[in-house]
Amino acid sequence: MTSTETLGRPVRHRPTGRTEREPGRTGLTILGLVMLVGGMLAFFNPFAASLTVTAVAGAAFLLAGLTQLWLAFSDRGDALGGRMLGGLIGLALVLFAVSLLLNPVAGLITLTLAVAVLFAILGLLRLVYAFRMRARHGWGWIAGAGLMSLALAGMIVLGLPGAAADVLGLFLGVDLTLSGIATLALAWNKPRAPGQEVS
Repeated sequence: MTSTETLGRPVRHRPTGRTEREPGRTGLTILGLVMLVGGMLAFFNPFAASLTVTAVAGAAFLLAGLTQLWLAFSDRGDALGGRMLGGLIGLALVLFAVSLLLNPVAGLITLTLAVAVLFAILGLLRLVYAFRMRARHGWGWIAGAGLMSLALAGMIVLGLPGAAADVLGLFLGVDLTLSGIATLALAWNKPRAPGQEVS
């Protein structure tokens, strides 16, 4: 217990044992376990995982397209040319979403390439996040997961077009598994004490 004098009255502060910016251990543990379970499911049926990703992406594009169309026709304050351009963008998104939902197998190649770009972006973001949190144990796991995501992005591009049926689900499983392990490692490593050197 430590105490300080405030207006002549002692105020006691109870040490909490963790820093204010430390993520909740329970939340990180749940997130890591969910990632691990998702990775295992993707490994057991990679083709189904690929089709699932395609369906989810189609639903997301459909929602984005419908939202864009609604904004284009409801915003009377914008010029007619701007609203027509927004409507065309929304229509293109809706058509692309419908093509994915009606024929997900045909859209696997395009979506697989898009996921390769996504893995590359995630890898870069994880590397940036890892180097920003070098003061904590376990930051190397996050950096390793970022490097693996970049490697997976390259392997996806090199495997096109023949491997599009299964590679999307397999790489999704690998990425989820590694991210789950890294998140669990981060959750169960104690933060460094102030002034402790980085090993």
